[in-house]
Amino acid sequence: MEITQIVQKIKTLFLCSIKKLFKLSLSKLAIISSLFLFSCSSYVIQAEEVKPKNLKCGSNSGVTFFEKNGLFALNDEDFDYKLGLIDKNLTKEDFNFIYISKPQNTGGYTLNLEKIIKKKYKHQIYFKENKPPQGSANIMAITATYCFLKINNLDKVRVIVK
Repeated sequence: MEITQIVQKIKTLFLCSIKKLFKLSLSKLAIISSLFLFSCSSYVIQAEEVKPKNLKCGSNSGVTFFEKNGLFALNDEDFDYKLGLIDKNLTKEDFNFIYISKPQNTGGYTLNLEKIIKKKYKHQIYFKENKPPQGSANIMAITATYCFLKINNLDKVRVIVK
C-alpha cells in the first residue's frame, strides 16, 4: 500500500510539473509571437502610398522624343527638352519626373500609373502598359507612351512596368 501511495505521489508531481511547463512554454510562445507581429507591422508602416500632385500621360510618335527612353528626373540634362517636345508651356514647376516607354510598332498603346510606394528614401513607381484592343484600327507609326509626374520629395526612383 505504501508503494502505491508513492507511485501516486510521483504521478501527481509529474503531471503538475508538465502542466506548469506547458503553461510556461505557452506564455513564452505568446510573447515571442506578439514580438514578431509588432516587428512586422513596424516594417509595413515604413512603406506609404504616394499620390502625384500632377500627372500627364499620353503617346508620341516623334523620333526625337523616344530615341532616348527610360526615366528622367529633374536634374537630367534632357528633362527640359523632353517636356518641350510635348508642350512648350510645361516647366520644371509642373513636373519633376518623366517616364518614356520603349517604342512600339503601332499606335494605340497606353501607359497608366498604378501606384507610387515610398519606402524610406526610395520611390517605387508602378506603371501598366496596355496594348491596343485586338482588331482596332491604329496608326501604323512607331510610337512611345509617356507619363510626366510631379511628386513631392523625389529622391531615388525605381520604375516597374507590367
